[in-house]
Amino acid sequence: MDPRAARSRAALHAAVLEATREQPIAAVSAAALCRAAGVTRDTFYRHAASPAALLADALRAELVGVIATFGDDRGRMLAASGGFRAGTRGLLAHVAEHEVVYRHAMQADASSEVRAMLVDVIRGALVAHALAEPGGGDDALALEVAAAYAAAGTVGAIDAWMRSAPLDVERGTSLIMAASPDYWLASTGEEHPTS
Repeated sequence: MDPRAARSRAALHAAVLEATREQPIAAVSAAALCRAAGVTRDTFYRHAASPAALLADALRAELVGVIATFGDDRGRMLAASGGFRAGTRGLLAHVAEHEVVYRHAMQADASSEVRAMLVDVIRGALVAHALAEPGGGDDALALEVAAAYAAAGTVGAIDAWMRSAPLDVERGTSLIMAASPDYWLASTGEEHPTS
């Protein structure tokens, strides 16, 4: 991405995150985001099809960076970096950092793009991890089904966790880990929590 486009993207991301701290994404217009970011509508639409798509992209950019800190260059979650527990904690810490934004975005009438982004990022991280393991890609369909199932379940768990107040990242992490299948945890040498 050229430097000018990167600056526009960063300004749009900052604008959409700020706007959605104050109101649901459904109430945010492209024109308002353009004014806040100091860009034209043409520039906006080069980066996103809608304010909701821009919000999902802004959150994805941060979340991908968070997840990357817990794996190796092939995407494998490493026990040395805390494995799935640390990755789950990082995911929930990201959501808690943007609590108001996610609460607004996860409302039933506005959740599809942000929810789909979360499922996609988590699914992608699980697939990358499995493919980095010996034999992880032997049954591509089984891998996709398991990763999609686990990712959608994790997003459902995040949605349920977000109904609590205040958000407790450690408790949320423990609950999600307790519900996680043994096969994901075993691949990083982690023990399945007993409670």
